[in-house]
Amino acid sequence: MRDLILSEKSRRLASLANVITALRIALAPVVVLLLLHRGESLFNIYNTLVAGVVFVVAALTDRVDGYCARKYDAVTKLGQFLDPLADKTLMISAMIALWYVGHVNHVALFPFWALLVVVSREMLISSFRIIGTRKGTSFPASWTGKIKMFSQTVVVCALIFFPRAASGAPETVLLYVMAALTVYSGIDYIMRARREIFATNN
Repeated sequence: MRDLILSEKSRRLASLANVITALRIALAPVVVLLLLHRGESLFNIYNTLVAGVVFVVAALTDRVDGYCARKYDAVTKLGQFLDPLADKTLMISAMIALWYVGHVNHVALFPFWALLVVVSREMLISSFRIIGTRKGTSFPASWTGKIKMFSQTVVVCALIFFPRAASGAPETVLLYVMAALTVYSGIDYIMRARREIFATNN
C-alpha cells in the first residue's frame, strides 16, 4: 500500500514537474516581448525590472522542476526531453532579443560572436542527442552543463538589469567566462556522448 501511495505521488509530481517545465517554455516569448518593448527605451527602469523579474522567475523554474523530479523519483522521458528544450528556448531567445535590442540602439549589449558560440554549441549537442535517442542512449546533464547554464543565466541577468555597464570590465569578463564554459561543456558532452554511442554499437 505504501509503495502504491508513493508511486501515485511520484506520478503527480512528475506531472507537476512537466507543467513547470512547460511554463518555462511559455515564459520565453514573454521575456522576448518585454525585452523588445524595453528596446524602445533601453534604460527605462520599469521595463528593465519587469523583463528581469520575468526572466529570473522563468530561470528559477529549472531548479523547481528538477528538485521535484529528483527528490521524489519522478523523472520521466517526457521531462528529460522537455527540460533541456526549455533551457535552450529561454536562454537563446533572451540572448537573441538582447543582441537585437543592442543592435537597433547601436549599443554593444550582447555581442553576435557570443550568440554564435551559444547557438552553435546547442545545435551540435542537439545533433548528438538525436543520434543517442535513436540508439536508445540518453545523456543526463553533467556538472559542466549546469555550470554553463548558471553562467549564461548570470550574464543575461547582468545585461538585463545593468545595460549601461554592458561594455564595462565586469560584464565583459563574465561574457568571456560564459563563452569559455559554453565551449568546454560542449566538448565534455560530445566526448561523453561519443563514448556512450560507440559502447552501444559494440
